[in-house]
Amino acid sequence: MSETFDITYLPPADIQFFYSDGGMLQLRTNGEVIKSLTLHRTFPFAKPYEYISIWDGDTEIGVIKNIGELDEQSQTALKQELHYRYVIPTVTKVLSIKEEPGLWTFKLETDRGNLKLMMRNIHEHLSVLPSNRIIITDMDGKRCEIRSMKSLDLNSRKELAKVI
Repeated sequence: MSETFDITYLPPADIQFFYSDGGMLQLRTNGEVIKSLTLHRTFPFAKPYEYISIWDGDTEIGVIKNIGELDEQSQTALKQELHYRYVIPTVTKVLSIKEEPGLWTFKLETDRGNLKLMMRNIHEHLSVLPSNRIIITDMDGKRCEIRSMKSLDLNSRKELAKVI
């Protein structure tokens, strides 16, 4: 089965992102202002500031290839908005990883406080990325990240060794 998808790339010279007086992200393009925007990273880990999909409700407006090509105000607004949307706590310590029948429980210390994640199939919820980086997602979609296993203390690395 083959499907064709059209991708509309937004030319950097023709668009400007800014915040309204009420603090809402807006887009000016071709003299029109679009007031309700949602941003989505298409490659959230590998290319966090490239190929950003811009949506107005249920309709995709287009894709920005690289926000570095936009004017400075637009870059600042998009980076801030992406940060709000994709805040991922960073694990500073692995307190415990336990398996109970049919359920794994991770107790973690993060830069945003302690976190408890629960999952059934651990291998579906751990994404090991280059540079010893790990993204952990639980059954409810809560996420956190270990930026580098090497940066963790010895006990945390021992706990992780149980599952990796």
